[in-house]
Amino acid sequence: MDNVDVAPVSLYTLPTSPAAWDRIGIFFICYACIWTTLVFSGMAFCWFNRHHPVLRIRGLPLSFTAITFLHAYWILAQITYPIGRTIPVILAYDIQYFFMGMWFPLGIALFHASNTRFLHIAKLQRQFTHPELRYRAGCDGAKSSWLCRLRNMRYTRRVMILIGFGMVLQVLLTVGMWLACKKYHPTYGIPGTELHGATIPEQLEDLGRGWEWWPSVLWQVIWTWIVAPILIWRAWGIRDTMGWRTQTIGCCLSNLHATPMFLIASYVPAFRKVNPYFTPSQWIHLSIFMFEIFTVFVPVFQVIRLRILSKKAKDTNSKWETGSQTTTLRTSTSAEWQKASSTSLVEKGQSLDYLDERLGDRLLTMGALEHVLSENPGPLQEFSALCDFSGENIAFLTTLSVWQTSHTNAFDQESRLESYNRALEIYIDFVSPRDAEFPLNVSSTDLKPLQDVFEKAARIVCGEGRNDSATPFDMDPAPTSRALSSLVTYTGEVPQAFHVGIFDAVQCHVKYLVFTNTWPKFVEEMQQQRRRSSDTANSDLTASSEKTLASKVSSQLSGLFRSLW
Repeated sequence: MDNVDVAPVSLYTLPTSPAAWDRIGIFFICYACIWTTLVFSGMAFCWFNRHHPVLRIRGLPLSFTAITFLHAYWILAQITYPIGRTIPVILAYDIQYFFMGMWFPLGIALFHASNTRFLHIAKLQRQFTHPELRYRAGCDGAKSSWLCRLRNMRYTRRVMILIGFGMVLQVLLTVGMWLACKKYHPTYGIPGTELHGATIPEQLEDLGRGWEWWPSVLWQVIWTWIVAPILIWRAWGIRDTMGWRTQTIGCCLSNLHATPMFLIASYVPAFRKVNPYFTPSQWIHLSIFMFEIFTVFVPVFQVIRLRILSKKAKDTNSKWETGSQTTTLRTSTSAEWQKASSTSLVEKGQSLDYLDERLGDRLLTMGALEHVLSENPGPLQEFSALCDFSGENIAFLTTLSVWQTSHTNAFDQESRLESYNRALEIYIDFVSPRDAEFPLNVSSTDLKPLQDVFEKAARIVCGEGRNDSATPFDMDPAPTSRALSSLVTYTGEVPQAFHVGIFDAVQCHVKYLVFTNTWPKFVEEMQQQRRRSSDTANSDLTASSEKTLASKVSSQLSGLFRSLW
């Protein structure tokens, strides 16, 4: 071994100690076991309900991969106090160094990629309220320019490529600096990077500091103080009904303290008494704890909440639709519906009474939904796209309604081909798992008859499309598939199984999904908006009355003083 300038008492020769099973050690072990059980139970609940509308659009594999990486690092911190002393100190710091240098940045990168998916979905859903965004071609030269190919890639793949490049750079830096630093291996490395300190506490302090930790800290600063504020700023104006905005902003805010507190705990002498029990990295793990709350338990809460709303809607519909009140709602209130309807949710910042208060719980019926879909679907379309991220459902129902009313079973060969092309557009834009940006959530039983009629023609019009039909939201299609469905016309033979009622089963299924998922939230939002508008009006009236009374009193007092003087 080379001559190394180390103290007589060194961390390299320090023997291991038995595990610390005092009250603090038992607390950390129990805490880690209980929280791990809760987190994985919540993840299992979400995965079991992954086809639920709240979860289906979230991209659970990406989120859960990030949580798994981060939670493994979190467990490492919880067992440091009771078990960390049972392994050699240098080996323990090697593990901490590589986890913080590679494992943790990868988890954070995947986590923020999952959060940016929220903004991507919100942007894509705008096409259902702004039709001009629907037909957007990719850049030219996609086969020759790597930049064009990157821009035209599906969203998740593009993000993973960027994360991959960043992680390759991070791994090279982490391994390279570990090899260069002699404090971890005194036999080789750059001179001057040896372990310094005359006592064991001083050597421990020096081992946890140094320039080799700074690339990890830099990555954390980039993610928490650059990327996270940008996400907060971009997500602030989105008002979704799924808790996704709350989840994204909450995760970003809860991570802001991590890097500053890690540096303070590592370098400020006042923390020396705390660090043996609450290590500097625990400040980072505190943010991981909050990540898991927002990423796992907020969706769990939203699923349970939506189930309650859906049950209320189904019970109310059963009560009204089975009685004589059904006829009353569909006939006598028609004028009320027409009068109460509005063309937008908000006009000039003022809340509008979209639904008549006198209708009460009769709004939570299928008849009410069908009336809105036929008479004035605009506000519901806007709400479903911008707030519920399910704009494809309302767009499908309204587009299909137009197609059904403009075509009948009695058409000749030419009109039959035209009708088939319009139906093919509907299939490509809304139903096809290989072509639609937001494919409808339909069962394989309902999907197969449509595939038998349209899939061959869709491949002729759109090409091969994508092959990940089992998880369509994990990999988004190229942005040109919608444009192709409108610009290219199918001229082949129309299948004999094609008829005007080909979409009936899917239509009923989607309408039921809207009724049990989007419609209750829409009604609740409109009622809350009406109450807020009413409260604002009352406040303005009260303020105006108080101002008028104060003016009268002030005038009388002024007149009294003038008469006295």
